[in-house]
Parts: sequence; structure tokens; C-alpha cells
Amino acid sequence: MDEAALRQAIRKLIDVDNEVYSTRMAFVFCLILSAFLWWIPVIGPAVAGYVCGRKTGSMMKGLLCSLIAGAVLLFIIKGMSALILAHGGFPGVPADEAAQAFTGVMGSIAAYLQTFFAAGTSQLNYLSLGVATVFGAVGGILSRQMRKETAHLISLGMTECSVRPVARSIQLYNAHKEMGFKSFDDCMEMQRMTTNENDLSVKQKGGKAGNTKAQEIRPVATTVQTVTTTVSGSAAPPQSKAQGSPFTDILERSDLKKDK
Repeated sequence: MDEAALRQAIRKLIDVDNEVYSTRMAFVFCLILSAFLWWIPVIGPAVAGYVCGRKTGSMMKGLLCSLIAGAVLLFIIKGMSALILAHGGFPGVPADEAAQAFTGVMGSIAAYLQTFFAAGTSQLNYLSLGVATVFGAVGGILSRQMRKETAHLISLGMTECSVRPVARSIQLYNAHKEMGFKSFDDCMEMQRMTTNENDLSVKQKGGKAGNTKAQEIRPVATTVQTVTTTVSGSAAPPQSKAQGSPFTDILERSDLKKDK
């Protein structure tokens, strides 16, 4: 493998994936979480497996991914123990006894390595690997179940369970609580505007009470003329100048009388 291909492979491995489900990132998460949390009995491997399963989105993928990640971690730990704990008598003596022979930084590394072994033995703790694998499958099952529930709710139109929460005004209205208006009709009623509601009495500039002058209100009438065009097969007759007037017929008869 050339240098360019190696760099591309490393970039793909360490790249933060923004996809919702990714087996590659699930493997990375499980490997890192297992390395940091394996020392916590049951809970540590369970968390690592569950996160792995949720990220894969499938039961089988979660099970296999957590199993492979845990196996890879144990393989690395076994190789490191053979190099480091061997100076303390491992594997002839239990891993915890071999770790006690180290001090300082090496003592901390040895104490970390011995947490992956069963207490009082030199055998790896495969029980934690089983816990991580089981919870990987559980995480995948729950992830798949959540997708099914979301699709079912969307198909039923239950928007209250959608990503965007329901507006607070709608929640208050459904709970029959006060929110300024009870319905859309009441809201529109508040927005209606009335015309020609001016005061009939206006005070003079002096501000004296009793000296008021009635002010005539002249309503404004607006006439809108609508022109309707009719299209037919035959040509329309010529229109008179007074088209649109109610006195068209009277004016035409008057013109006829004058011509006679």
C-alpha cells in the first residue's frame, strides 16, 4: 500500500461521520469506550455495546460490531500484557499479582492492564465481552424500533411527536386554558375595523365644556365600475357613449325624437 492510500484510509477511519447510522463510526466508538470503561464491572462494557448498537441501527450489525471491537481490544491488551506484565512473572502468576511488581508510570499501566483479566487469574475476562455484545444487539433493536415508531407516527399525522414541538398556544388551547382568545373566530373579531365612528361633538380650541359644535359627517361612497367583456361568435353591436348609465334607453329615445 502506497503512502497516499494509507493516508486516505487513516482519514476515513478518524473522520467524524455526520451520518445517522454508520457501522464504521460505531466500531470506533465501541473500541474507544471499551478501552476507557472496561474497568467498570458490567456497566462499562454495557455502555460501549449499547452506543455501538444504536449507531449501527440494526441488531445484527450492533451484535457483530460490538463483538469484533471487543475482540480487537482484548487482542491488543493480551499483546501488551505479554510485553509489560511478563516482567512481573505473567502469565505464570495472576495478572493482578504481576501488576504489583511495578511502580510509577509502569505501575499505572500494569494496574490498567490487569483490569481486563479475571480476578486472581491470568485469563482474560470474556464475561465483559459477552456483556458488550449483548448490549450491542439491544442498542440495535431499540434503534430499529425507534425508526419504526417514528414512521408509524408520521403516517398517522401525529405531529405532536415530530421533531418540531407544538406551539405553546396550541397546547394551551387543547388544554382549554386562557390565552387571549378562544378561537380563530374570536381572534378575527378583534381585528375587524369599523368606519364612520367619529365623535359627533368636537370641543373648541379653548377647551371649554359645553361649547361644542356638531360636525357633519359625510360618508365617503366609492363606486367601482366593472367592465364585462363577452366573446361570442358574431360581432358585437356598437356601444353607445352612455354605456353603463341607467338612462341609456331614455337618451336613445330622446335622440330619435329629435331626429324626427
